[in-house]
Amino acid sequence: MRINAIMSDDLVAALDAMAREHHKSRSELLREAAELLISTYQRQREEEQRRARRQKAIETQELLRQKAGDWDGVAEVRKWREPGG
Repeated sequence: MRINAIMSDDLVAALDAMAREHHKSRSELLREAAELLISTYQRQREEEQRRARRQKAIETQELLRQKAGDWDGVAEVRKWREPGG
């Protein structure tokens, strides 16, 4: 597929210089740049989703802690482990 893009002369000159330095065509360099941009965006998006899930887990734990009050889960487990508990 072909696309057209409008760029300043300075930007095109910099791209052409970089392409020559790396022995690549301008199109190849732009494809690589687009792939890098997309992968960076996807990683950032995934990290934001992980942060949101982590924040929700923290909020849920805090809510449970508030609901539990002075209840001691460790002591409760120990009580049930004891014979006759």
